[in-house]
Amino acid sequence: MRLLTHRRHLGAALALSLMATASVIACTDITSLAQENPGALSGSTLYVPGNAQLIVNGAIGDFECAYARYVIGSGLFTDELSVGISNTANFDYDARRVLTNATYGTNNCAATPSTTQQPGIYTPLSTSRATADTAAAYLEVWTDADVPNRTKLIGQSYAYAGYSLILLGESMCSAAINLGPEIQPAALFAEAKIRFDKAIAAATAANDATTLNLARVGRARALLDLGETANLAAAAADAALVPATFVLNTSPDAINARRQNTLFINISQSSFSTVDTSFRNVLIPGGTTQDPRVAVTDLARNGTATGSRLFLPAKASTNASPMRIASYAEAQLIIAENAAATSDFAAAVTAINNARSRTTGLPTFALLPGATAATVKAQIIEERRREFFVEGHRLGDIRRYGLPFTPAAGATYQYGGLYGTQTCFPLPDVERINNPTIAKGA
Repeated sequence: MRLLTHRRHLGAALALSLMATASVIACTDITSLAQENPGALSGSTLYVPGNAQLIVNGAIGDFECAYARYVIGSGLFTDELSVGISNTANFDYDARRVLTNATYGTNNCAATPSTTQQPGIYTPLSTSRATADTAAAYLEVWTDADVPNRTKLIGQSYAYAGYSLILLGESMCSAAINLGPEIQPAALFAEAKIRFDKAIAAATAANDATTLNLARVGRARALLDLGETANLAAAAADAALVPATFVLNTSPDAINARRQNTLFINISQSSFSTVDTSFRNVLIPGGTTQDPRVAVTDLARNGTATGSRLFLPAKASTNASPMRIASYAEAQLIIAENAAATSDFAAAVTAINNARSRTTGLPTFALLPGATAATVKAQIIEERRREFFVEGHRLGDIRRYGLPFTPAAGATYQYGGLYGTQTCFPLPDVERINNPTIAKGA
């Protein structure tokens, strides 16, 4: 098997654990022109069976960091978040007019304010995809005698690679894999499905229910993104196998800056962003109190952008708040979408209420007289808007359902200029310039 080329992108946790004994450099080494880097890690040192668990943990850590930044970046690009800081690059992010050399393409997962102000989309997700794919490639070569729980680790690696590809497909206009050609979102979703197929097979063999359900939800999401009626039915079939108890969150750490809840840092600690007005004071259907799925807190202070007021999602109330990646609620709304498409409105209502049941205090949903497939689908879109608030679904949903971006392209932007026409992040210069397979200036 050809091992993947992006092996240099291991997560920080793995690198730190293996470099702990290589941190002291003599003064003569620093001043000499002939130097060696004792912290340099070769593939022959890193990629050995004894490090298998660390390698997979590093890949998961890379995804969780990329995901946290994706939530902010995609939220700012859509209607979930808006700017809190007076900065031109942030304005361009918010107004959907990013330049191809902007930070969405270059910022990484380093735990610094500069990487959370205008968070990276392309580089962190490409890195997490590469580390997960590389982990899977090595695990496929090693044997069960080499690595305890090898099959389980294979399933985890493929599942997180699949999620990285989904987010790339839902956010990017195009992308590339391993210095390959420029490909469109549909090809990224197809690649994601391949990973989820392998993850499901491995997790089933390993009796790993958590990874199995993560991959089922992931494959169902990829199938939705691929479109077509047959894919929608297959997505619902996967979703129907997900138990009511399933939810998978990130594993944040209040001390480790790279693993902190980046959304909390971005809004509460740094005042870079705020919840957009369209997601403030969203009430329980038919009620007078905030919908807990979209609950926000007024921090009672302003950002530096004129007129900005800082609001924090309840989902990110501390720097150690977990961020939800996949859940039973998501699976049920996929089932509801398929039911609506087949005019099985009773099944759609049941699935919507199954999703609502995971949040305390929500009323039961009931159809109004004269319901149609279109009105039920509109309700599902609204349920998703609320259920997945600041969970990285909004940009993908806007693109998949063909929803209008608000404010519309060409509308006056309050901090200068107009809202742009972008509906996705363009392939960044960092890929176009450094990838020999892609024509320059295309």
